Amino acid sequence: MANRKIFTLFVILIALLFTACVNSNKNEASDHLDDTDMIASTKLTDENIGEMISSIPNPVEMSSLLQKSGVVYSQELLNPANNLSGYNTNFKKALNLGVYGTDLVYMNIYDRTVATLQYLRNVKDLAGDLRVGQFFDYETLNRLSESSKNIDSVLFITNSGFDKMSRYLIDQKRSNIAVLISYGTWIESMYIATNVQTIPPNKDIIYRRIAEQKVILENMTLLLNNYRKDPNFADLFNDLLDLIKAFDNVKIQHIYIPPTIQEINGSVVIIDNSRSEIFITQEMVDEIAKKVSEIRTKIIS
Repeated sequence: MANRKIFTLFVILIALLFTACVNSNKNEASDHLDDTDMIASTKLTDENIGEMISSIPNPVEMSSLLQKSGVVYSQELLNPANNLSGYNTNFKKALNLGVYGTDLVYMNIYDRTVATLQYLRNVKDLAGDLRVGQFFDYETLNRLSESSKNIDSVLFITNSGFDKMSRYLIDQKRSNIAVLISYGTWIESMYIATNVQTIPPNKDIIYRRIAEQKVILENMTLLLNNYRKDPNFADLFNDLLDLIKAFDNVKIQHIYIPPTIQEINGSVVIIDNSRSEIFITQEMVDEIAKKVSEIRTKIIS
């Protein structure tokens, strides 16, 4: 009993020291996108690239939010399956592997299993062309997609495949391809989120998620900047600079509130009470949607 009390006091002391350190940075905003000097001078390691790609939300998160919020499914938002024949370079193939992968997830979240076959084939073909087809289990996914009861398994295999692709590409010194796939995934998720028909009950939730992408945009800008000597990447990077301007007035303020400490069932639990306050308006969303649509059109054309 005495040992447990000593341990409890020790943990509380550590927590208080941590609180004191963090307290000096309270109420700081996370809006760093205007720091162009920092962007221009940053050179990323493979480890940095892997970590930043991992920080980009996978398409399941956005699609699930839309579905749970009651947003109506729209096939018209997806990249037409017959566009595949126009993607003749690895640059285009990598971008649209991310796009079609996101569309595939969106369709499965909404239980459009019958319509997924061509999108499965597109992902399979693009992954094969990029020499990462070994991470995409087409036969299993094709079989599982025949029943809505297997949706969780389909989503798990799809996400796992894309994660393994990224790690493999980075290990093989092909991180530029991994970045392009992630970029295509993120832009397609943003395109769908900013173009769905929202209604008052779910609008605030979706707009908040769109606003939170300002932090992801910073990481994406750093990733593209790493390859800006390539003219294709330079064009993508410049497009993101325009998107940054659309996010300028979106505010994400982190409000620091000291944590509380509780002892629950003999264990010390530190409760994080901090929160984020987000400011975004309809006009801002409209401007973001416009810029995202312009970028996405370039990618799928």
